[in-house]
Amino acid sequence: MSEECIFCKIVKEEADAWKIYEDETALCILDIGQVVSDTGEFIPGRCLVIPRRHVAFFYDLEDEEAGQLFIATNVIARKLKKAFNPDFVTVFIRGQRISHAHIILQPSNRDDPISKLFASMMSFFKLAPADLLDDMAQKIQEVK
Repeated sequence: MSEECIFCKIVKEEADAWKIYEDETALCILDIGQVVSDTGEFIPGRCLVIPRRHVAFFYDLEDEEAGQLFIATNVIARKLKKAFNPDFVTVFIRGQRISHAHIILQPSNRDDPISKLFASMMSFFKLAPADLLDDMAQKIQEVK
């Protein structure tokens, strides 16, 4: 546990949170920063699934922890789908602002700000030539 980490404080119940789900490995809370639509209304349900153990980055989790986090993520995604009936539930794993691994679940519809964000990013993607993909695949496969 980290003394300064807000997620560690929530896990230790030293900070308040709206808990949605918990098990021995994971805790799911409502994110206090909910997405707002173009009309200024909140798009309900943005949740964070966090490991109970303080780990800065997702790839530093033990395999079993990562698996348990995805099980919890799946449980919550289904609950979000039933509770709010979005077109889909977007899953983000980034870990930049808060130095404690977490998975973001965002109920999304085809015309909301999250969908528009992804659509705006499409210009950054181009079909890569096969030889470049071959080189990338080889480099990744060679890592032990």
